[in-house]
Amino acid sequence: MLMAFTEALTVAFNIGAIMTKFGASGAYAGFVATAQGLSTATAAMVGTRLISRYTARKLIAVGLVLVAAGHGLSLVATNVIMMAAFQALGGLGTGLVLCVVLATAARTSKPELTYGWINGSAGAYLSILALAVPKLLLSGGFTALYGFYSLLAMVGLLCLPAIPNVRAPSVAKARTAVDPGRLKIGPIANKSGWIALFGMGIFYFSVAGMGAFIARIGVNLDISLETIGMAFFVGGILTIVCPIAAGFVGARFGSTRPLLLIGGLMCLTAFAIAISGNGTSFLMGVPMWIVLPAILTPSFLGGLAVIDPTGKLAGAQPAFATLGGSMGPMIAGALADAGGYGSLGIFIICVLTTGLVLMAAATLRADAIRKNRASTVNEALFSPSV
Repeated sequence: MLMAFTEALTVAFNIGAIMTKFGASGAYAGFVATAQGLSTATAAMVGTRLISRYTARKLIAVGLVLVAAGHGLSLVATNVIMMAAFQALGGLGTGLVLCVVLATAARTSKPELTYGWINGSAGAYLSILALAVPKLLLSGGFTALYGFYSLLAMVGLLCLPAIPNVRAPSVAKARTAVDPGRLKIGPIANKSGWIALFGMGIFYFSVAGMGAFIARIGVNLDISLETIGMAFFVGGILTIVCPIAAGFVGARFGSTRPLLLIGGLMCLTAFAIAISGNGTSFLMGVPMWIVLPAILTPSFLGGLAVIDPTGKLAGAQPAFATLGGSMGPMIAGALADAGGYGSLGIFIICVLTTGLVLMAAATLRADAIRKNRASTVNEALFSPSV
């Protein structure tokens, strides 16, 4: 998964490399990320239909080949349109791999812990990339960067023998694992998972919109790329430990309380990065902007696993996350060009809040199901025997 996801983890540096290579504006360079994200979302949605038909090993192999081809062809792109087309090809592979991994994790005995380890591994990988990518850009520029991405995807193919050759269960089989009992499910609650995923798309719209221009905001504050890279490195280190800790905490505090806490902290972080105009606040905010979504993910996806044990809701998460994230850089770039980074920060806070409200549709239902299950177990334990 990490080998297929490399380019998405370093989008802030990729935007700058594309702007330099093709002399493009922020909005035009953001169009490349948008094209890549849209194809990732499409592949993830299609992947939810394929995970019960084909084995995980076969789907991941196809995904990695597409990623390697997309980045390799990007090296011969002569304009932004060609670059967007080749990145869209790679995005198909990224979406397929992410769908398979997240859907499989939802079917484990402790999904929150599994998602914590996934995010922790991504954090460790990001900390390495935060040190390597600036050096690659300074030494070899665009060519070195995307050649590196293509090579990593091919290295990922070496992991195929270790991947379990399993399929997802059918919807009918998985439903036998869910017993809503006396829990009343209305029309809104019945669609709560999809409503929440739409909200997560809006959430990642704000995350990616801000994230794509963190490097540019820092440069505008006279902070060097190396220093910004170190801030990303710190964020990567935090993203190793914090999601794993959140996974061990599991469902002890439900899914709604973490959503409220992390959402509030992210709004404060957006202010520190884009609105404060202070270098110290910026450098403190960058690691937080990286780690907070990773802390939120285990509890949120764990809630989706409670609602849908087939794993298809969790498998569709990359589609909504990347769909929102793909539009974020382009729209954020246009807004930053027109109104500056302060206006961008205000816009991000408003969008972020909207996404969190919609995500609560699933977290509230998941917490209700957990409470109902606990109540049923207690009644079975303490009811008088006949």
